Amino acid sequence: MKVIKCAFFILLFFCSYSYSQTNKITVQVNNVIKNISPLMTGACIEDVNHEIYGGIYSQMIFGESFQELPMHIDAAVNPEFAGLSGWLSCKASRDQHKDESEIRSWQPVKTGTSSGSFSIDSIQPFVGKQSQNINFIGGVGTIGIENRGLNRQGLYLSGKQPYEGTIYAKTNNPVQVYISLQSEDGSVTYAETAVIVTDVAWTKYNFTLTPTRSAIHARLAITLHQKGKVSLGYVFMQPGSWGRFKGLPVRKDVVDGLIKENITVLRYGGSMTLADDYRWKNMIGPREKRKPYKGIWYPFSSNGWGIIDFLDMCSVTGIVGIPDFSTGETPQDMADFVDYVNGNNNTHWGRKRITDGHKQPYHLKYIELGNEQFNNQKLTDKFKLLADAIWSRDPYIQIVFCFSDETREDTKGDLAYIKQTIDHCQKIGHQAWFDVHIFNDTEKQPDLKDFEFAESQLKSVAPDSSFRLCVFEENADNARMRRALAHANAINRLQRIKYDVPIVCAANGMQVDHQNDNDWDQGLLFFDPKHVWGQPSYYVTKMMAENYLPQVSESNFASKSDTLDVTSCRSTDGKIVTIQVVNSKSTSVNTDVQLNYYDGTATKVTVSELKANSLEDWNTVDEPNKIVPVKSEITSSNNGCNYTFAPYSFTILRFEQ
Repeated sequence: MKVIKCAFFILLFFCSYSYSQTNKITVQVNNVIKNISPLMTGACIEDVNHEIYGGIYSQMIFGESFQELPMHIDAAVNPEFAGLSGWLSCKASRDQHKDESEIRSWQPVKTGTSSGSFSIDSIQPFVGKQSQNINFIGGVGTIGIENRGLNRQGLYLSGKQPYEGTIYAKTNNPVQVYISLQSEDGSVTYAETAVIVTDVAWTKYNFTLTPTRSAIHARLAITLHQKGKVSLGYVFMQPGSWGRFKGLPVRKDVVDGLIKENITVLRYGGSMTLADDYRWKNMIGPREKRKPYKGIWYPFSSNGWGIIDFLDMCSVTGIVGIPDFSTGETPQDMADFVDYVNGNNNTHWGRKRITDGHKQPYHLKYIELGNEQFNNQKLTDKFKLLADAIWSRDPYIQIVFCFSDETREDTKGDLAYIKQTIDHCQKIGHQAWFDVHIFNDTEKQPDLKDFEFAESQLKSVAPDSSFRLCVFEENADNARMRRALAHANAINRLQRIKYDVPIVCAANGMQVDHQNDNDWDQGLLFFDPKHVWGQPSYYVTKMMAENYLPQVSESNFASKSDTLDVTSCRSTDGKIVTIQVVNSKSTSVNTDVQLNYYDGTATKVTVSELKANSLEDWNTVDEPNKIVPVKSEITSSNNGCNYTFAPYSFTILRFEQ
């Protein structure tokens, strides 16, 4: 009998211990903590790692206006250049990836016994500092140049689809110029046409090429087949309307990828705005005549796609667009910009917008000024002048100011300058918004000290003022699953904290595969000339945006051994509840889930789960769907359920009546 009693108590002990170890998520549905913005599922794009020029911009030619450094053509070094001499624009240094080739754009073409020379025209260039001269001297065959797109990665051609293009050329004597789409080594020609260049002045020549079949690693060749000279100032080629989004100069497949991500807001800008010649008026007018400039990320940058093109894309996709501006802009230029985008035909710049083909105003709501610049009186005074100019034209635009890292805990900083901006805005009836950048490179709880410290510091110097903080760059320096979990963690925490965070954007929104020229290897949407695919962090944004609900409810995760990051949201009427759960551990976590004070009965629980076998897993061009969300349904009992959260996973449980 004693043995039986002993066994009974042992069983009771283990049952009690097991019960005490049960993990539980409890949601107090009617205890609403705060309202949240739908603009917390955004991305930042700028021309870093060729997101734009060589990326989403439909221009397929890299080195379009021959601004790159000249390469000396020497047959002693390159035997394949025998019979050729001179200089060809094609080189750009690698600041970080120095083991990569400096040859970025054009290379010589020669066939047969032909001979020729190349030279740089820096006296009367078409645009920028220089143009390219080609001279067929003699022999039989061809002389010319060929281009394989961004960093010579190769062009992708879709068979039997038209490609449209333009060259600007001049000559002293009429010469026939051949334009062709060829295989990588030139042995196969997929399409060819010719134009006769006759004018001594720079003249535009349009062409259309329709390849006979699809090809990868193709090239565009521009050649002379007989004795003559030609100067080239600009070359443009893009897919026909079939390959562009609603006729805009952007790749349709890339924009489709952004739309499928359910991105709600895009910020265009960042360090690129710090370039001396980054000015919005340089980004309008005919693309070929827009001034190239020395960019922060690429020394021979193109203005072919700029702020207005960005707003065009946002307006047709329904994505909220936020352009970032250089503080080098003048107050008058910013006033003109507001007239251009939001003014009517009563203003000069409003009429110019209409003339440029955009009849209706853009109704722009947000403008950012600056990017991570050091706080000083000169910058503060410039912020005030630019803000006043913007609000003089449209007082309803919300301005977001981006100061430097001086607001971070590990630097002293002079918050008095920021206080001046807050006070100035408040004095004239506006609320100051600030952009705080955070770094988030591991699967663990994101380090939000920069954000939280900025808020506390600003409150300390302006306790009676109203301001708001945004995150326009959630940086990570990787695109792996650990970044995805960190990204989910960051949004979860920014939704829960007491501060009202109106906008959150992850950087970088896009990235060209294998073409990163620096260490910001963190794109959400990857692509190459043929393919487009999302990374795990892309799908986190997609899941969050698809399941957006406007209110955060109180939630709690109880466990003695496990750790989950949990945020619960609800619809305004409380009939739909979501629970966003991040499990960054290598083990699964079985959890009871309970909704308290839920008015009604949940009849359906939809599960969206993103998981990986390793924190270092990601999606590649060969395995683009290795890590994608999987949807399922589970049953609900008494407004609750039991669910096992997989290792390395982000999961959303959606309860609906």
